[in-house]
Amino acid sequence: MKELSDERYFIPILAAFDLIATIYCGIYTIYQCLNQVTFTHNILCKTTQFFIGLTTFIPIFLLLIIAVQRYLKVCMPLKPAISVHVRRTALILTIVISLLCSLPLLYVYGSVPFHSITHGTIGKRCGKVKEGHMLARTIYAIVIVILAVAIITTLIVLYSLIGCAVFRQLKMNKRRSSRVEFRNSMTKTNGDQASGSENSGVTQNNITSDLDSKISSSSKEQRFENNHQTTLSQPVGSKRRQKNNRRITYKLTIMFFVITLVFLLSYLSKVMLILIEGLNKDFWETVSNTERPALMFLYHIFIINNIVNPFIYAFMDIKFRGEATVFLNRVFKSKF
Repeated sequence: MKELSDERYFIPILAAFDLIATIYCGIYTIYQCLNQVTFTHNILCKTTQFFIGLTTFIPIFLLLIIAVQRYLKVCMPLKPAISVHVRRTALILTIVISLLCSLPLLYVYGSVPFHSITHGTIGKRCGKVKEGHMLARTIYAIVIVILAVAIITTLIVLYSLIGCAVFRQLKMNKRRSSRVEFRNSMTKTNGDQASGSENSGVTQNNITSDLDSKISSSSKEQRFENNHQTTLSQPVGSKRRQKNNRRITYKLTIMFFVITLVFLLSYLSKVMLILIEGLNKDFWETVSNTERPALMFLYHIFIINNIVNPFIYAFMDIKFRGEATVFLNRVFKSKF
């Protein structure tokens, strides 16, 4: 999308990470589900968990930046928009911080022995390493939990403030439109009454004199009207443009709110299972062979977030839908 405004700056970036995560995590999830207790590739387990973490942390921080941007756009419209330099700096910091948060996953996860005495299952699975670096892994878990709570709280607070601001603005617009309609109706009623009384008491001589005076002053009135329209055309166009920009801002704000809500809901089950894993190291060993596939599905259901996001973009952002259609047409025409 060329010449991106600050409204849509992060949409292609989110869409790119959604595409990468859908392809990469989808293939890995299928492989892991087919090898639940026969996952012997230690390096593959570590690298996949690292990239899954990276494609998770980057959208999280991007959604946080977008929430701040939406707050400034809606709640503080008189302030200047975030510059391109600040947006690029925020994007670079997002990638760097996400890398730092994902690197410890190389030591947290690995191919670990799996031994379930209750259900008679022995093998290896890709999961959290139970031995070594206990202090480092505990500190990392505490930092991630604090970071997650802080980000979720910030998102809730920012979108609550945005929702209140949008509601107040819509309420003010409704009052303003009702006042304008009332004034127009009163003006029309008074004009009809005045014209009726004037026509009832007018004579033929007055009509003739009025016609003469109107003919003599018609050119002056026409010039005055043209000048008046020229003077008002710019404010009217400016107000119309401001109203259109405000409508786009509200629509994109709702879109990003829906994306954030879907993101939080899709990761809820995985976060709960990770907490259970932390409290009970032998959790997966106590799970039966029939329960394990269902829990694995809940563990990887977060991929729905990456699959659903493009449909949200296409449904709520007409410009993104048009640009995506043009891009796909070019890709398929060049290959086929």
